[in-house]
Amino acid sequence: MRLESSLESTPVTTPATLTVTRRLTPDQAARRGPARKAAAELARRGGYAAVTMAAVADRIGVARATLYRDFASKDHLLAEVMEEWTAEIAEDLRRRPPAGRGVAARVAATLERVIDRGAENPGLTEALLMAATSRDPAARSAFERAGSPLDRYLEVVVPGELPRLREAAAVLSHVLFAALVLLALRGQPAEQAKQAVRSAARLLLARHSSA
Repeated sequence: MRLESSLESTPVTTPATLTVTRRLTPDQAARRGPARKAAAELARRGGYAAVTMAAVADRIGVARATLYRDFASKDHLLAEVMEEWTAEIAEDLRRRPPAGRGVAARVAATLERVIDRGAENPGLTEALLMAATSRDPAARSAFERAGSPLDRYLEVVVPGELPRLREAAAVLSHVLFAALVLLALRGQPAEQAKQAVRSAARLLLARHSSA
């Protein structure tokens, strides 16, 4: 039987139809924000390796065992950091809509904005990419619940277009992920990564270029 934790009550049903619900205590809910902030700061300074549950626990002043009651692993914690990172980028896109004539141009500019954000924070980008490839069940579940970051960005940048762009968006998500890997883990210049996502957006969204 698996037990999941979230800010809301989360039912978990086994094949035997037994349902277990767990609600976070106020103390647990209060610790999550500082823990995410501490993990992000550690990642910015030292990448994935710098983020340990012991280091995060020390920063927020709790025992490591206490932190493990809130997050199953560091990858689970980083998955929640990724949710915040995605929300910040989406808000930036909302406040400063990317320029461009047509869907393809605006999507390309959106992808470039994400690359720029990754280049500004290579350590954090590395940590989030590593967590995204984790086999840890809690981390994978958190990423699945959050959904595709690119879908969230496109809902802001080209509202109403996502259903038509769904297939292309799925491919562009893979291109963006690969570009960020080359940027943060292989040291590729940001301009090369941006060229890759620009080309992919132009090729995949050519028929939407004047939309």
